Amino acid sequence: MARVSNPLEPISSAIKVVVTVIAALLVAGVLGAMTLDGVHLRVLGVGDKNFCATDTSTTVGGGEVPDPEFKPAPGATVEMDAHPSYCTEDPTATQSLLNIAKQIPSSVFTVGALLLVLWLIRGAEGDGLFTARTAHRLRTLGWWLLAGGVLSAVATSVAEQALVGSLSRSGDASALTGLLSWDMPYMALLTGLGVLSFARVMRIGITMREELDGTV
Repeated sequence: MARVSNPLEPISSAIKVVVTVIAALLVAGVLGAMTLDGVHLRVLGVGDKNFCATDTSTTVGGGEVPDPEFKPAPGATVEMDAHPSYCTEDPTATQSLLNIAKQIPSSVFTVGALLLVLWLIRGAEGDGLFTARTAHRLRTLGWWLLAGGVLSAVATSVAEQALVGSLSRSGDASALTGLLSWDMPYMALLTGLGVLSFARVMRIGITMREELDGTV
């Protein structure tokens, strides 16, 4: 009998390659920072001394001349575009932590999604596509995309607006404005809902097959 090719290709190989590349880059960065002079590990904003934060809760007209209404904090500058952007080249410890905090949620969400997809694929390759275990793993991925996407967007917005508040003297931006002005992650929500629906269809199909097998 001819060997059946993996029905999960090409996504199976693509996810494995992406996860492998990310792991290799992190290992190379850590080793380089430990062994090479002048090489600094910059992951999730760690070590950044020059960064900006955009006040997405405020919309203004673009221009090269800063609007007097938007006052940067000492040591910071402001750039005007569709939204005012506050930058610093000499951040305080708190600002550095906020810069890291605003990058962590999206990175954790993305890496978590990749690992869950890899978990799903490896399980499906071993147990089969149409099994209760595969449906459970698919459901877990769907909830991660749905809930994780929202939590990631909220946490990122809160951290960024808190950073804007520390870089500006306008007095409007704060963690609270970030909690109220986060962007809805439509693609993550729609994808999560689609995955959850497919997982439900799989569970129903598996139950029907088991019932039919029991009557034969």
